[in-house]
Amino acid sequence: MNDNNFPKNFPADFISEGVDQTRGWFFTLHAIGTMVFDSVAFKNVVSNGLVLDKNGNKMSKRLGNAVDPFTTIAQYGADPLRWYMMTNAAPWDNLKFDIEGVEEVRRKFFGTLHNTYSFFALYANVDEFSPDTEQIPVSKRPEIDRWIISLLNTLIKNVTEHYESYEPTRAGRAIQDFVTENLSNWYVRLNRKRFWGGEMNDDKLAAYQTLYTCLVTVSQLMAPIAPFYADRLYRDLTGAAVSKN
Repeated sequence: MNDNNFPKNFPADFISEGVDQTRGWFFTLHAIGTMVFDSVAFKNVVSNGLVLDKNGNKMSKRLGNAVDPFTTIAQYGADPLRWYMMTNAAPWDNLKFDIEGVEEVRRKFFGTLHNTYSFFALYANVDEFSPDTEQIPVSKRPEIDRWIISLLNTLIKNVTEHYESYEPTRAGRAIQDFVTENLSNWYVRLNRKRFWGGEMNDDKLAAYQTLYTCLVTVSQLMAPIAPFYADRLYRDLTGAAVSKN
């Protein structure tokens, strides 16, 4: 036991196990913690439900309805699979797993986010945009920039609250809605002409800075659920890895 670090990490903030561990692991840790340290072993429980097939039946080799996780990861990627499972149902609810749902998440969310980044990167490279350029105050940017920044700040607030209250499903859904609806369908679609041609004036710079801020922030917010994709997106945007703090 590390006498210096143990007191800082005990009791644990949370424990995550299947619902079948209620009388096993959950109780055993509390019993040991109470006997040895006169303390509970953890402060919160995230109890995972069961993964069922798309019809709500328990997966089994006998029924032939089991899904090979390694084959699924190889075909669709770990992050789309994790994002689908996290946003489709709360961790403590049973999940009706449908492989078509993973493909939909990969196409609609990750595909949309990738296309949004690709749009930004294409014109940012042409114009040699630098995120280190002095920021145009948000108050002096066009109304549509202020609108998306306002929604982004609301997203930060809501996602932070969801994570802190152990509601990753709500956090993921909020991020997904922001990217697919507000950022892609509205902001990028209505502002394409600001990125096309011409010299780098204040209006164009404001558009770059606004979209850059949105993409970097989204990469940070999604990292707990999709760490691999988030890290790649953040590195591509900033040249650095996502901070673990």
